Amino acid sequence: MKKGWVVPPDCCVIIEVDQGASLGYRKASLLNEIKVLGSLGKAAMSSSIDAEHARDLIFEMNEDFRQPLVVFDGNPIDCDPVQLTENGEKMASLYWQKYLPVWQSILDERGRNY
Repeated sequence: MKKGWVVPPDCCVIIEVDQGASLGYRKASLLNEIKVLGSLGKAAMSSSIDAEHARDLIFEMNEDFRQPLVVFDGNPIDCDPVQLTENGEKMASLYWQKYLPVWQSILDERGRNY
């Protein structure tokens, strides 16, 4: 695990970050890795996601949001270099801002009930 990285949840934490569009932990993690690495293959590997599935997640996110979150530097089918758009950076940041309090409340609730 990366230094300072949030422990992955053992439950699904999906947060609406754009009108009608939402991100979950895996998609937000993938966006973070794309920002840092600029490579779909490396970002997928770092996020423990199959590269083809990661590409499908990008297509899905780009379709769900009003503006694309990720752009391909070439043909999206066989291209590895990728970049987050300004909107992608904004949505990923918004997810993590909303995620931490939600995850903390889940942990607090579990602590009270177990």
